[in-house]
Amino acid sequence: MIKINLDQCIGCLKCVSVCPFRILEAKQGKPEMSEVKRCVRCLHCAAACPQKAIGLGELEGILPDEMPTFPGDFHKQIEGFLMTRRSYRSFKQEAVPREILLRALRVSAWAPSAKNQHPTRWIVVDDDKKIKIIMDHILEYVRETGISPEIAELYERGKNVVMGNAKTLLLAYAGTNAINPPVDTALAMHQVELMLQAQGIGTCWAGYFTRMCNQVPALREMLKLPEGCQFYCAMMVGYPEKEQYLHIPNRPIQPNIQWL
Repeated sequence: MIKINLDQCIGCLKCVSVCPFRILEAKQGKPEMSEVKRCVRCLHCAAACPQKAIGLGELEGILPDEMPTFPGDFHKQIEGFLMTRRSYRSFKQEAVPREILLRALRVSAWAPSAKNQHPTRWIVVDDDKKIKIIMDHILEYVRETGISPEIAELYERGKNVVMGNAKTLLLAYAGTNAINPPVDTALAMHQVELMLQAQGIGTCWAGYFTRMCNQVPALREMLKLPEGCQFYCAMMVGYPEKEQYLHIPNRPIQPNIQWL
């Protein structure tokens, strides 16, 4: 839980003012943990403390990194980056290094999450043999059940709509009893996607793959999905092979906004 070093604390009470659930209270000019409320460990308090006096158990409450600074037009850069994000389905046969994936997955821990629960767990498949076995299971299931027959039809014509020709597949799962697992996993996955695309790595959300991993018993077993959990999103990852985009496409469907 949160630990406050009262020797370092100067009693500014900034931690108390930023605590979203009033877990911290001011007593005799110093912050103190409430005995009846539960801390969600968001560490707003540590981020605001000028004395670095707040920790989390045996961990430091903040990272040693310096706070980054951004140019004044950074919002325009973000806007341009988001509008030029594309979905890629054709990839070079060059694997994305695991250290790049690991860094992107680590950053997902800073995505928004209901009550700071962060229930998302990850499975990374970057072994060619396992990817083939996964696809074989999906094709067998489709042919036996008749569900989503277009997967097998297109595959026979040389088009894999489930995973393209990606060398790496990301799966995000969570317990179904989490507060808001569909949104939490999607936000975490989107954070990973932006990190990867910023480095020239192509991604594509894999809806067929997500659905099949939940439906096909052999896949749930192969991927060792724990009881009480569900796959909520998946992504193809790789270096784009042929696709090159020179313009920002228009969007005929614009946000439907009602101002109240």
